[in-house]
Amino acid sequence: MRGVGDDGGSAAGRVLTLLQRSGPLTRAAVTAELGLAASAVGTALSDLTALELVRVGEPLRDAPAGRGRPSPVVEVNPDGPVAVAVQLSADRVTAGLVGLDRRISHVRQRFLSRAETDPGVLVPGLADAVAEAALQTDRRCVGVCIAMPGFIRESDGFVRSSLHLGWDEVPLARRLAGMVPTGIPVAVGRASTLAVLAEFRYGAGRGATSMLALNCERVGVGGGFIDAGGPLTGAGHALEAGHIIVEPGGLRCPCGARGCLEMYADARALARAAGRRHDRGDTAAEILDGAAAGDRAAREAVRVTAGHLVTGLTSLVNTLAPERVVLMGFLADLYRAAEDFVRDGLMASSVVARTGHIEIVTGELRDAALVGAAERAFAPLLREPRTALRTSR
Repeated sequence: MRGVGDDGGSAAGRVLTLLQRSGPLTRAAVTAELGLAASAVGTALSDLTALELVRVGEPLRDAPAGRGRPSPVVEVNPDGPVAVAVQLSADRVTAGLVGLDRRISHVRQRFLSRAETDPGVLVPGLADAVAEAALQTDRRCVGVCIAMPGFIRESDGFVRSSLHLGWDEVPLARRLAGMVPTGIPVAVGRASTLAVLAEFRYGAGRGATSMLALNCERVGVGGGFIDAGGPLTGAGHALEAGHIIVEPGGLRCPCGARGCLEMYADARALARAAGRRHDRGDTAAEILDGAAAGDRAAREAVRVTAGHLVTGLTSLVNTLAPERVVLMGFLADLYRAAEDFVRDGLMASSVVARTGHIEIVTGELRDAALVGAAERAFAPLLREPRTALRTSR
């Protein structure tokens, strides 16, 4: 995993980033991990404490005896600043507050009709969701990030295209910046990349050198690949896993191609395979429950959908050769319903998976996209804490 100081930033930023990602550490451990002089760490901690970003606790009771005084434990302040994290999907908006300790609070979710996905309607709605979230706390809000599907230029939050929302050429970050409370920076990120990076740092990807993850929030399939601690991003939309072809000449996808993975392996596909309509959020869960209870039609629908997942995974694993595969959201539920079938199928069809002993696991984070969005919103604070606090409200 990339070191916490590899992105630059001040000494205070490096210390804050280490504590935010690693959790409580002794002052001595911070010094050793970052390779900074003890005096530099002491100055950084003094600054961060004064800014109410870090708190210093008592030394560990069971710390080994040694020369000098025991080293105190330092950690991010759980009452410190927050970020507003928003996940925008094809049919809903989820917003919440996230602290530096990754605790999520005040989560609100609103379902969208098709008419409400128009940018002229939805962008003001997003601004309202951000303002409502920010008003739920008296803690300082240092940033906002919208995690959404699509082809996004993350440098300025410009949405080139979002197929499931029907968006093209929308300057989302610029529009939102004029609507949210003054002084709160707005970022926009690709939801799957943000969720996968969060899972890599804090969930099922911990300890892996490289990780392929596929995520599905009912509609569509997103993906991400992490290698040496950093995501593969290309021009901002690398690894559109949902659009690899698994059924040549098959169903038409919103992207214009036929037979894309997301047309055959998301929750809609499972409902279709079971002869059900996917007009309710719990349809897929009912089918999975039916399969577990022995319903033959439901079990066959699971087998068909999982088979397409295996086809997609085979191409991705053969191309990327990850150390670990993580399945998230609906795909985690599908995998749990057909674990042996998916694992055995991948090992049989992919020589890379077979010889590399690639492990398949399910995601651990409940709200990975929100955690990832908060990471993106906190990025300026983690680089230069004093500067970021000066420019936020």
